[in-house]
Formats: sequence, C-alpha cells, structure tokens
Amino acid sequence: MIKLPQLSIGNIKLKNSLMLAPMAGITDLPLRELAVEGGAGLVYTEMISATALVYGDKKTLKLLSTSENEPIVAAQIFGTQPQVMAECAKRIQDLGYKIIDINLGCPAKKIAKVGAGARLLANPKNVESLLAAVVKSVSVPVTAKIRIGLIQGQNIAPEIVEIAQNCGVKMLAVHARVAEQGHSGLPDLEAFEKATENAQIPIVANGGIIDIITAEKFLKIPKCSGLMIGRGAIGDYDLFKRIECFFDKQELLPHTSIQTRLRWFKRHSIASAKYYGEEKGLVVLRKIAPYYIKGLPNACALRNRINKLVTLKEFDEIFSNINNI
Repeated sequence: MIKLPQLSIGNIKLKNSLMLAPMAGITDLPLRELAVEGGAGLVYTEMISATALVYGDKKTLKLLSTSENEPIVAAQIFGTQPQVMAECAKRIQDLGYKIIDINLGCPAKKIAKVGAGARLLANPKNVESLLAAVVKSVSVPVTAKIRIGLIQGQNIAPEIVEIAQNCGVKMLAVHARVAEQGHSGLPDLEAFEKATENAQIPIVANGGIIDIITAEKFLKIPKCSGLMIGRGAIGDYDLFKRIECFFDKQELLPHTSIQTRLRWFKRHSIASAKYYGEEKGLVVLRKIAPYYIKGLPNACALRNRINKLVTLKEFDEIFSNINNI
C-alpha cells in the first residue's frame, strides 16, 4: 500500500506532505485558512511581485498578511532581477516567514511578458543567478516551483533540479505540464519521474491532482516527495484529509457534498468581507464562485447573480432557499 511520504523542507518538518499550491488572485488569507482546516500541511501566498514589495507597494504588502490559524505559510515571490529578488526575500523573512518560494512556473502572459515565471526557464543561467542570490540573502529555507518546460515535448525539469539543489534550494515543486498547456490537459508523469531520478532534494508533484486516483498516479513514482494541489482543492478543502486518510489509514472518507461546499462558500464570504471590506470581499470571491456552485441547478444564472453582489445580506438572500447552507 502506498503511503504519503514524510516531508521536511530544510529544518522544517511538515505535518503531512500535502500542500495548497500558490495561485494568483486566489490563495489569499481567507482561502488559506480554509485549506489549513481541510488538512493542508503547507499553504502558500499568492505570487508576490519582488519589485512592488521592494518599492513599498501597500497592496502587495497586504498579500503577506497571515493569521494564527496558519501554522506555516510559504511566501512565493516572482521577478527577474537577482538583487531585487534577494532584497524582497530578506524583507519577507523579516516579517516572520519561515519559507521563501520562487515562482518559475507561472504561464500567464502578463508575467511572461516581463520575462518572469515560466519564461525564466528559457535561460537556465538566469535561473541559477536568481536562485543563488535569494538563497544567499536569507537564513530560512528557499524552495521553487517550476514547469517541466515551455512547449510540448520539452522537459527541462531535470536540468533545473540540478541547478536548484546546487544553489542550496531545499525543495522543488514540479508542475508536470508545459507552460503552453496552462492548467489543462493531462500531466506528464514520465517527465515528472525523470525530474526526480537524480534529485538530492525533495521533489513535489503538481498538476491535475483532483482526487485519490490522480494523487495515486504521482505517489506511485518512487521519488515523489509529496503533492501540491491547486484548483482541485478550491471549494473542496477536505480533499487534503481524504487523500491523507486514504493513504495513511486506508480509510475512505466521503466526497464533499454540494451542501458542504455551500457552507464553505458562506464561511469564505464572511471571512473575505472581514478581510477586505464587505463590497471588495465579495468582488474578490467572484473569480472562484464557480468552484463552489458547480453541480447546482442553473449554476450559470446563479453565477451571474453572484457577480452583482456587494453585501453579505444580498449573498444570504440568494442562498436562503438552499437547504443546509
């Protein structure tokens, strides 16, 4: 029987090897707290612009807010200039963060346009310079998240793994899709396995993990050190517990019901309104509302109504006829 690996990042031992992936515009404080409650062993901030933080942008600083409900949070940063990235990492360490993560995998056009995210993989020498600068600037563990490549058929991951571990990076998360796939299509398990073969640091799997079956495909790979789950966990935070219980206790927990998802949604709306202010908090939720309401009758019409909400009272009125919310 496959077991979840035990995982330590540098000197930090995680309660389990299941992580909530960093997602821009999604993994804010309210959502991360729900993921921790759902069983995630490590959660990540949204992507932090190193340049924006170094220049004192207040909105960027707010992205680094944490709470006592989050035992360990990793801060993910992105940028292209080693010195700026190093200064950003130092400032984040000074805020009390225990792990700094470097984004080398974001496929978004606006990130690629400035040469950051996955675009950095086109020049491994630049990756080396950036990783080395950040590692030298802080005393906490530095990790990174990459793609297996930029275009179909490419697998640069083994080379980046070697560079990362030589620079002192303590863990690497490998999204087993190329950047041009975005978040669609099947992950390339063979490419992920090749990335792990000669690794001397933990290599965590990411990409398309939505249930026990997809989790098991990665965990069967001998040197897979853990799982990083992104969109599959939004609105289904108990996914972490289901995976942990299945592989560590051989216990099959029930799937999350629509009613449970709606209860998560209501709690999320209250927390988001408190964190951002009522109107902005509900606007922020529009992006992920479809994850909560999928499977409901007339979900498309319901989404349109949600997109017009500005108060919690309006939210309650929309869902007042749904049982058990």
